[in-house]
Amino acid sequence: MAYEYMTLAELTKGLGKPDITNVVDEITRTTTMLSDASFTEATGMLEHMGLRKTSLPTNEWVAIDQGGKSSKGHKELFNDNLGMIESWATARQKEGMIAPNPEAAYAEDERDHVTSMALDVESCLIYGGAKPGQFKGIMPRFNKITEAADLANIRSKPQFITLDNGGETDEAMSSILMVIWGAGATNMLYPRYAANKGIQITKGQWQVIEEGGEKFFQRDTQFLMSTGLSLMNRFAALRIANIDTSDANLATSMPKLKKNLFKAFTLLPQQFKSRVRIYAPGSVLAGLNDYYAGLVQPVTYQGAIPVNAIGDVRFDRFVLRQCDSMLDAGEDVVDGGVQA
Repeated sequence: MAYEYMTLAELTKGLGKPDITNVVDEITRTTTMLSDASFTEATGMLEHMGLRKTSLPTNEWVAIDQGGKSSKGHKELFNDNLGMIESWATARQKEGMIAPNPEAAYAEDERDHVTSMALDVESCLIYGGAKPGQFKGIMPRFNKITEAADLANIRSKPQFITLDNGGETDEAMSSILMVIWGAGATNMLYPRYAANKGIQITKGQWQVIEEGGEKFFQRDTQFLMSTGLSLMNRFAALRIANIDTSDANLATSMPKLKKNLFKAFTLLPQQFKSRVRIYAPGSVLAGLNDYYAGLVQPVTYQGAIPVNAIGDVRFDRFVLRQCDSMLDAGEDVVDGGVQA
């Protein structure tokens, strides 16, 4: 089945700008979620507006001589913001004069800027932020711990789902995210009308810079990325929260996590189950490995991207992707309370 979205890497195809492709290669190599994410065009330059379904229509049983009542499901307007992140790489002439390959030396420094920018975007994707240009992430959309009883009636307006793993050690509490990317689910955004699909590279010329009475030649390169996040379905992101990863409590928290992984998967709509990605911080993977040992093993994808993914492990029947931007300490996680 064809979906109207592309990955970040696919967006660069046909642009005819090798520098853009190199930047995207570095972003997808550095991050986990951005390499998986599907990208769709926003309705505007810095915002994305639309309708999403909040409830299904109702039906009724009738007698043979009784008519039925019409009904319809309900939808709500949403407005998701995009943001801009900028990084400037500085190259100085004297550094290149002593390097065997000056442009390669400058490019290496520029990659550090791209790597840092990618991690910042991924962190915002997970946790959101209040700084200018930051968009709402996945975690802030969970406004409460959802009890299983609240999930019984899927026809009512669903909340984002959080399963409580029951941890109590604040400094060692982590989360796992199940995210469904693509049509009708979770999508990153790129701005409308943007020729470079949200990534712009501007390389300056050598110019004389004066600081403290001293002069030198300097060249600056600007990296600018515009993107956002849209969640079209509240079952498209699911969180297992309060996972205690402290060594003293692994015997309690890891069996709960195993149970919650299966519970979380069963709560996903049928059409989403084949597209789920599971993200976990390194502390959770280490905790599973410490407690279950042989049940945790490295993963090799066959005929898929990424191949031989570093950090991916198979636990029981689940593939967990290590996400370095996810925090190990629950006390640092942005609280819920914001309903999308």
